[in-house]
Amino acid sequence: MIGPIFLRGEFIEKFREHLLNVPYYQVVHQGISFVDNGMKKGSTDEVNEIINQFVQARFPIVCSAGSKSSIPFWDYHLAMQYDEEKRTAIICELLVRELNQDHYRKALLMAYYFLVNPKMGVEKIQAPMNLSNWADCKEFEDIMIEFIPHQNITYFS
Repeated sequence: MIGPIFLRGEFIEKFREHLLNVPYYQVVHQGISFVDNGMKKGSTDEVNEIINQFVQARFPIVCSAGSKSSIPFWDYHLAMQYDEEKRTAIICELLVRELNQDHYRKALLMAYYFLVNPKMGVEKIQAPMNLSNWADCKEFEDIMIEFIPHQNITYFS
């Protein structure tokens, strides 16, 4: 079964090995959007830096394929930090297997439904890019999308 999990414990080394062997687009790195990055397998140093960002993140969400799958991790992963008031989850890392809006949407929806609920206490998600065109997407019809142009930030609440 495919689903989101927090990257902790034994999964960290498995995720590191996965990133060394499977190419990804690094769409967001250290909170900055790099939509034009090419797909690549990371070097050991690059992968270690990504792993470090995930390990230090408050919400290191990876899409796990489950124990029965030959592929341990799926198509999109993101690491998020809290804002100062601990009400907004800010995307600091976003990796996708395919550079298309569908994978961005799936990653953000996964994070949104995983975090924006009374149990987790997160009220909104902040993405460092213009995603205002998603307001017309059926998947987001129940989610408010607000784009702040001068900061190039989109909020989902």
